[in-house]
Amino acid sequence: MIATVLRTALIYLLLAVILRLSGKRQVGELEISELVCTLLLSELAAIPISDHDIPILFAILPILLILCLEIVFTYLKNKSLLLKALLEDPPTYLIKDGVLCQKALLNMRISIEEFQRECRLQGCPDISMIRYAILEDGGKMSIFLKAPYQPLTVQDSGKKPQQDSGIARSLIVDGKIRKKTAQALSYSRSDLEKLCARYHSSIANTFLLTVDDSGAVKHIPKQGDAL
Repeated sequence: MIATVLRTALIYLLLAVILRLSGKRQVGELEISELVCTLLLSELAAIPISDHDIPILFAILPILLILCLEIVFTYLKNKSLLLKALLEDPPTYLIKDGVLCQKALLNMRISIEEFQRECRLQGCPDISMIRYAILEDGGKMSIFLKAPYQPLTVQDSGKKPQQDSGIARSLIVDGKIRKKTAQALSYSRSDLEKLCARYHSSIANTFLLTVDDSGAVKHIPKQGDAL
């Protein structure tokens, strides 16, 4: 029992020091090499705690070796543009100059609902307000609003903010009606067909159709063979 406590305390202190040296990134921000390193460390640390027949040195040495390899690998990657390009994904535009990049969403395996949710979490209730949305290498998303929707600054203190339009709700996604949302907002299929007709489109050819609390409708057609 005492041996288990001592082994656990020693491994815990060692991992705490190693993770402190490796930086303060969150799990969602880890690069692939850092994630692999973290997984290996957790496996190596668990073995001598659960099996007393294995000398604790058999865990300490591989853990230290992995830390050294990670430091050297990170240094080489930051010094070599070729290695950096091979191992790191470049930022991906999800919205570019106000246009939703449907192929990028498909390639990144991000549904339009997930994308809208992330936008809302960043304080943007409607994707039509966005000029650029960029998926960064660490998995985080950067959002840059169009000029009329940018927050007021001290220089803009003389201007009045536009009326709040609330949250944009999806009525059609990828050519399919969101029935619960349509029913909650009292939109029939006929109503949605008429809305699509305004944009010279149909329900089947609509990638996204939303309506906000003020009744403003936003329509995005499908782009060729993007889906």
